[in-house]
Amino acid sequence: MQTIVSQRLNEGAGAVFYPLSEIGAALNEGQRLFVFLTLCIERTADWTIAPGATFTHMRTPFPDWIAPLRLTAANGSKIRPARLSDLWALDSQWPTASGPAKRYVAMGSDLVALYPTPDEDTTIPAQYAALPQALVNAGDVPEIAAQNHPVLVSYAIYRCRMVEGAQEFEKTLELFDEFIAAATQYGAYVRARNQGANYDTLPPEISSMDWSSLVPVERAARR
Repeated sequence: MQTIVSQRLNEGAGAVFYPLSEIGAALNEGQRLFVFLTLCIERTADWTIAPGATFTHMRTPFPDWIAPLRLTAANGSKIRPARLSDLWALDSQWPTASGPAKRYVAMGSDLVALYPTPDEDTTIPAQYAALPQALVNAGDVPEIAAQNHPVLVSYAIYRCRMVEGAQEFEKTLELFDEFIAAATQYGAYVRARNQGANYDTLPPEISSMDWSSLVPVERAARR
């Protein structure tokens, strides 16, 4: 994939202007953005909770954490998502309440609060949307669906051409359009799948996003 990007950037065998390390970084950036927009990578892992651990930064046990999809209690029941206002309305002492967890609140990028807080060592399965594994070697295969691999090449070319600006960069905006169109389509698929599975987090509505901060204003107006 790095070779394909290099060839389409009109680089020779030496890859002078766009070194392979820069191309690799652009490919990884594209894959991470695609995954953030679609939440297309799902993992399930055991989450071990220490007694009294009301709040947890989930990237500590799960470094690739993006968002919760489903948390399941030890008895097999679903731990339901809630808001902080819900917990305060339910129990004014909720941060100190103890017992099997029944609700959770996701805050910020990775902070999760449990209510009640387990009063003993507890291990529960956590299903979550995850970051992709980084592409390190030239032969590494992206973790996203194979049908979307070509748009990673499109994004990498777009990203590398940014440094040139002006007309050279303008020529690559159609490649960015391809990338966003693919993410929009696949995000709609993942949204329907997550709704069907009764997951707690859905991909963002990409079609309603404002891309003017990423592309020229006049270009954004034509999207």
